[in-house]
Amino acid sequence: MKIHYLVTSLENGGAEFAMPPILQTLRRYGCEVQVTACEPRDMKAAARLDAAGIPYTVMFNRKCNKLIYTAAFIKKLRQDRPDVIWTSLSAATLVGQISGKVLGIPVVSWKHSATVKTYTYLLRRMTQLWIADSFEVDQFLQSKMSIPANKIVTWPLYYCDTSDHILSYWDGSRPLRLGSMGRLREQKNYALLIDAIYLFSQRRPDLISRLQVDIAGDGPLKEILSQKVKNYGLENIIIFKGYCENTPAFLKTLDIYIQPSVFEGMCLAAHEAMAMGLPVIATPVGELAFSITDHETGFLLTDNIENDIVKSLEEIFAQPELISQYGTKSREFVANKFSEHAFDLAGKNVVNHIRKMILNN
Repeated sequence: MKIHYLVTSLENGGAEFAMPPILQTLRRYGCEVQVTACEPRDMKAAARLDAAGIPYTVMFNRKCNKLIYTAAFIKKLRQDRPDVIWTSLSAATLVGQISGKVLGIPVVSWKHSATVKTYTYLLRRMTQLWIADSFEVDQFLQSKMSIPANKIVTWPLYYCDTSDHILSYWDGSRPLRLGSMGRLREQKNYALLIDAIYLFSQRRPDLISRLQVDIAGDGPLKEILSQKVKNYGLENIIIFKGYCENTPAFLKTLDIYIQPSVFEGMCLAAHEAMAMGLPVIATPVGELAFSITDHETGFLLTDNIENDIVKSLEEIFAQPELISQYGTKSREFVANKFSEHAFDLAGKNVVNHIRKMILNN
């Protein structure tokens, strides 16, 4: 089975970073896969494809109109016609759907979050099989996008690497290291996190000097967020670390991970933190709603997020032993639920569904 895998870009992001294990699984089950990106953006995901020995093509060296992408992709497909077009992220899905309609090629599309662009919703029937990257997204596809359950297969993007984890937990004798990883965009809600740390500094001036917050990532909001930190006088507390090349090394510098996102799908970074043995403070969005059990694997931010963050930090400072308790539970949870074997079986199930889809077309 020949698959042409189309992604919007090769920028720093969970959907792009998960490509190597996804593509390796598809190949293991007899698929011939070609990878194309519409545009480059920061190309951070390219290094992972290179390391995995997966070739790829970038159609344009800059952002272009989607119609230009579509014309170029149709030309590419006519030269080397696949059995299936597989799309990842909204712009690529639009391009793939139109191209598939024009050429009569079935389309398979990832859905990576419980939110949807208008054009994705309107053209949702042009995808023959949707792949949800988490249970929450599966439910979103059914309830909000009215996709029948028999046209959805779930394949969580993440599997737990158990080869490394934290051995020594915070005991309250040094500053608490709180951290997060992600693109500096609205989705990650880092502006609200900064507001919450400022609120904590006002409520607990006795504790703020014992807190360090590291945010690893880059993106369009960097200047705005940096200025916000400066305006609050928190330059010595909240540090922007820039793009992180080594996720495990960064996570091992932390005591607790925080993800105050507006929306998510699988959320690889938070689950990688759990695998490292870190408790997680997070909004109940995407798969995090199922992975974070409040006061067991971390803290859920539900009502007033800023206030909830402050209360969580106060509780941790009052009971340092919670870090090791919740961190151990986090690691046990992801090791059991998101094993490499489970990831492989889910991928095999997806391949089987696609083969049946092709036979029925």
